[in-house]
Amino acid sequence: MSGGAYAFFPIVERDGTVRFFAGGRDKDGRSRLGIVTIEWADQPRVTDVTPDPILDLGEPGAFDMDGVSYPCVMSSEKGVLLYFTGWRRLGGQVPWTTDLGLACSEDGGKTFQRWSRAPLMPCTDEEPIGIGSVSVVPSGSEWAMFYTRLLSWDVTAEPARPYYNVWQASSSDCIAWRRDGINIIPHEPGEYALGAPSFHRWKGEDQLYFTARGSRYRIFVSVRREEGRFQRLPGPIQIESTDWDSDMQCYPHVREIRGRRYLFYCGNGYGRAGVGFAEWSGET
Repeated sequence: MSGGAYAFFPIVERDGTVRFFAGGRDKDGRSRLGIVTIEWADQPRVTDVTPDPILDLGEPGAFDMDGVSYPCVMSSEKGVLLYFTGWRRLGGQVPWTTDLGLACSEDGGKTFQRWSRAPLMPCTDEEPIGIGSVSVVPSGSEWAMFYTRLLSWDVTAEPARPYYNVWQASSSDCIAWRRDGINIIPHEPGEYALGAPSFHRWKGEDQLYFTARGSRYRIFVSVRREEGRFQRLPGPIQIESTDWDSDMQCYPHVREIRGRRYLFYCGNGYGRAGVGFAEWSGET
């Protein structure tokens, strides 16, 4: 992790311990996944860091040869599933490309093996550029995936600018996914980067947190209305910033620990400056 922290996924154990499936960059900017264990208290304390990655770089030429990142972890009848974004450098006008991968664990999330060396949802004619971060949740008798879909690249910008937002897919087994063609969260004026969806149910309400970028990265939330559609609430979530998160607040996850509600997120440099949290205030 000499190049700094990156996107993560927190799991709260029954005793209140928090395990972060954490992304970290090396000195060359390549990203791997490991586990950081935190003893939760008023002053949280890191108690363990896996010495080696639980998921390392893919093989040369593969979709994840330069990094695995943006973990989404869930339990299923197939064991613990770890969805991840694999990326590789391209150079030229478009600097990188991303695709969705899957790894599985049969020992409760201690070690993982790739389900396939190929992307889980390959590019199609409708989606030719790639897929980024995802959030996978139960949906009736099936599963729903909220995924970041890359739409286009503006190669006239300096540097080149990717456009993406959040769409929906469905599955009966968490492996084979049907793209529903539903744009769950579209751009608002001035935005171009909208992703990192994270589902949370709060007092019976379905909420989808995400990161949107216009001039700066900020965290927003949408809620599911009676007709089943998500509606974005106005304005970003208000978090008082300090030196480490003054430019970016991104990649959110909401968790409840011992009856208290926290928003975990990455700070400046997509998390290079650190990963932190804010405790929720109020009822909404």
